[in-house]
Amino acid sequence: MAGAEASEAGLCEACGTALTGNFCSGCGAPVDNTTAEGWSSLANQLLSKPRPNGILSVALSFLRHPVDTIIRLTDDPTYRSQWAFLSTCLGAQLTLSYVLLPRLYSALLGVPDTADTGAVITNEIVQYVGIAILTPIQFYVCRALGTRPRTPMSYVKLCALSVSYCTIIATAVALIIFAAGVIAAKTTAGIDMQTVGLSVMSAAMLIIVIFVTMTHRIFWGMRRWVALAVTLAIAALSWGVVYPFLTTLAERAGISTSIGRFLG
Repeated sequence: MAGAEASEAGLCEACGTALTGNFCSGCGAPVDNTTAEGWSSLANQLLSKPRPNGILSVALSFLRHPVDTIIRLTDDPTYRSQWAFLSTCLGAQLTLSYVLLPRLYSALLGVPDTADTGAVITNEIVQYVGIAILTPIQFYVCRALGTRPRTPMSYVKLCALSVSYCTIIATAVALIIFAAGVIAAKTTAGIDMQTVGLSVMSAAMLIIVIFVTMTHRIFWGMRRWVALAVTLAIAALSWGVVYPFLTTLAERAGISTSIGRFLG
């Protein structure tokens, strides 16, 4: 057991020296690399127990306990994968919404393909620029109204994880609306897609408002009504001013069209 643990940690089983090649620099013993390279390594990684803070584990944790998860990860100094997690969630959500689902819808119903690969990258750029603009504003407002001292970097981490959770919700919304649209087109169920879309979007917005309110209340030590007021103000600034402005700017610059042509 000790030898296996040493091997996994990159230490020589015989003398404990750190391994850097095919032979131990301390005692000269050969290093067994059969589990460190090739297809066996890939199989071991796929079949091994998921890391507690791996992307899949964090996503599942967000679905089960969103508020507890974001506070735990934000306050955990060893967790530094917030940007990788955000990029994965945002990339998956945008690719699903703008590429995969439109193509699947087209294939199932025989309608024109509306997939827009360029829009995926454009929207991701808009999201990151929006975070860069909004986060400093939010930080100083929350610091003035909160009772717990927080560093700018800890709040940036919180915001990155918050946007990640919002993209998970947006992914669920896209799948629900897609499924309803296919059912409405394939059957005579009489589904009103406008009503479905409005209902699902309203539910998603309510979930996000509750999530952000509870998150800010705990993170900053705010009163509930203060946290709710800050959340609504941030939402109004984000979705009513900043993101529409950035989206319009990107459309006028033709970024999506240029990226689409480049990607073919």
